[in-house]
Amino acid sequence: MNTWNRVGLALAGVLFFWVEAADAQVRGTIFGPGSRSYPIAVSPLRNLSEGAVGRELGARFADILERDLVISGYFKIVDRATHIEEPQTSGTDAETINFDSWAVLGALALVKGTFQLEGDMLAVEVKLFDVAQRRQLTGRRYRGSVDLLRRMAHRFADEIMLQFTGERGPFDSRIAFVSNRDGRFKEVYVMSLDGGDLQQVTKAQSITVSPSWSPDTRYLLYTSYKRGNPDLFLLDVVSGRELVLSRRGGLNLGGRFSPDGSTIAMTLEEGANSEIVLLDRTGDLVKQLTEHWAIDVSPSWSPDGRQIAFCSNRSGTPQIYIMNADGTGVRRITYEGDYNTAPAWSPKGDRIAFVRRYEGGFNIFTIRPDGTDAKQLTQAAGNNEDPSWSPDGRYIVFSSNRTGRKKLYVMDASGVTQVQLTQGGGDDTSPAWSRWLE
Repeated sequence: MNTWNRVGLALAGVLFFWVEAADAQVRGTIFGPGSRSYPIAVSPLRNLSEGAVGRELGARFADILERDLVISGYFKIVDRATHIEEPQTSGTDAETINFDSWAVLGALALVKGTFQLEGDMLAVEVKLFDVAQRRQLTGRRYRGSVDLLRRMAHRFADEIMLQFTGERGPFDSRIAFVSNRDGRFKEVYVMSLDGGDLQQVTKAQSITVSPSWSPDTRYLLYTSYKRGNPDLFLLDVVSGRELVLSRRGGLNLGGRFSPDGSTIAMTLEEGANSEIVLLDRTGDLVKQLTEHWAIDVSPSWSPDGRQIAFCSNRSGTPQIYIMNADGTGVRRITYEGDYNTAPAWSPKGDRIAFVRRYEGGFNIFTIRPDGTDAKQLTQAAGNNEDPSWSPDGRYIVFSSNRTGRKKLYVMDASGVTQVQLTQGGGDDTSPAWSRWLE
């Protein structure tokens, strides 16, 4: 299967698999991230396939689910090597599970289920149990191509998060980012949050920067120098079709779709001056939003589409400003520090993440839209940059060189839990987190 078919299948998976509830739906305990204190056991799925075909799929599903739960910061995973029950011979419902064998391991929650592979079609039934109360909390059935196994696991991780926190998790989503891991060129890659299905989606053999998603997750915007000028491109990640949206002379940078997907805010350079403008989806100019001698860059929409945060040096140093979506009502919100940039507005609307030069390096902060309550989230060595919010507004992905090369990390919105996502050679920068895939 070629790259475009794999990417398209992952992003348009709703066309290929169905999901339904399986039995009980009961909401459980709400608790905070960072403690990793809630013990959960994830048993590999029982294989119901003819002749034990695809036997590795049950363990792979469990691996992906466990990784998601670790990244969430809410759970402590019970070591699979200590499991007493054998997945292939033990029960998968509340009447047949030996809950004592899980309680003795300290598990408070348990995930068990089955799968069946017929040709290229995979059917999965997975359930979440309360060990102490010996009852099912929630369950889901999925059916689709075997290539969608990872998405099925991500979807159930979201269900577990919903069960225990009252909010859907962020795992059924994608992260786009820029990397030179395969050579000297900077290309755009996409992956799931767990990093297990990394795919290169541009082959410009040039410098490609500043990717961002459309609200429906089908399209990516980015700036590429592949034609010599930094032009703005639109990529259909399902079909692989690429269009030039803006090739105006000078910089065409930082394209960001409005929340309703109707317009695109971007930075356009005219002469030595950079202004923020609005384009329609065909690339035609709708309106110039800023008109100032200063450099205005990095637009980020409020979730209701009524305001735009941006960076400007109109006060003498780079600072964060907010304006109405029509360019009126400009106001400054950062006053501490002499270098604040890269605003990213939370999907919840209550915080704006940004990067501040602080104590000899760059660190990520958040602030309220009214300019109050600034909080520092990263304090590690090196530089921490490029914040982008998860679709649920509870996590931030960012780039950091704290261990040498720039890699992607994810943290909760308080900065307590920070987990490295990408490995390997090269530098990984400019992450952009999509909305949920459906």
